Amino acid sequence: MRLVIVFAGLALFLTQPPSAAFGAGQCSAKSYREASSAMTRRLLAAGYSHAQVGFLMRNTDRMTSALRRDRLNDSGKACGIDSARAHVLGCLDKQLFPLKRGSSASLDEEKQTEGFWGRKRLAVRELLYIGQFHGCLGAAKEYLFRG
Repeated sequence: MRLVIVFAGLALFLTQPPSAAFGAGQCSAKSYREASSAMTRRLLAAGYSHAQVGFLMRNTDRMTSALRRDRLNDSGKACGIDSARAHVLGCLDKQLFPLKRGSSASLDEEKQTEGFWGRKRLAVRELLYIGQFHGCLGAAKEYLFRG
């Protein structure tokens, strides 16, 4: 049942058109630093532990930092690399929330994985974040970066 929650979140994201989920063609009003700080606060407010937030944001920073300026397409160039990176977190914010503190005790249950993001045991809430993050990262790559 708990994995159903994770897959339901991913299914909801995948059933939306990518342009609606990502808001393609609009530059982020926030810098990446501002978006990252806002995401950290939102995760903590939603009941993620400090350790979970640290783990998730370190990996988020690592993966968004890998998005290169020289790979931006025309839409991405109009926004700039910082905005394109911040857009990933803006998308994630729209997809992951309105998750609220205490939404479900089952979100804290740990699951054995194949080693997502370097860990073999992750809480359901971490898996939910990781799934939504990769959807938003994929949308950013599709709409703001060259293949």
